[in-house]
Amino acid sequence: MKDFNNLLAQDRQFKVQDQTFIWRDVRPEVLTAFDMDANGDDPNSVWKLMDAQILLFVEEEGHERWAKLRAREESPVTIGQLNALLTWLMEEQTGRPTEAPSPSVSGRGKTAVSSKGA
Repeated sequence: MKDFNNLLAQDRQFKVQDQTFIWRDVRPEVLTAFDMDANGDDPNSVWKLMDAQILLFVEEEGHERWAKLRAREESPVTIGQLNALLTWLMEEQTGRPTEAPSPSVSGRGKTAVSSKGA
């Protein structure tokens, strides 16, 4: 019998600055239910969207701590941390890496067929 439970992430914690959070799985539909600020009126809409996406995963008791962490002026959560955290959560949830594939070597390589005729 194929057990698909082994596809679930085992590590359910992450740390940002001095705070540790527990995250949970969410339904796939939840991940696509976001709409960016269509009017472009809010210059911070992208950050609010990222926070909302991260909070989908964070256990309820961590929501207030996340908001306080994000509001800090000293030792703030950086753009790099936000990007890396959201990417990692998505990878853990989907079981697939979101990294770009490694670049291939440019140019035409020799094959067994082309080297025989030379």
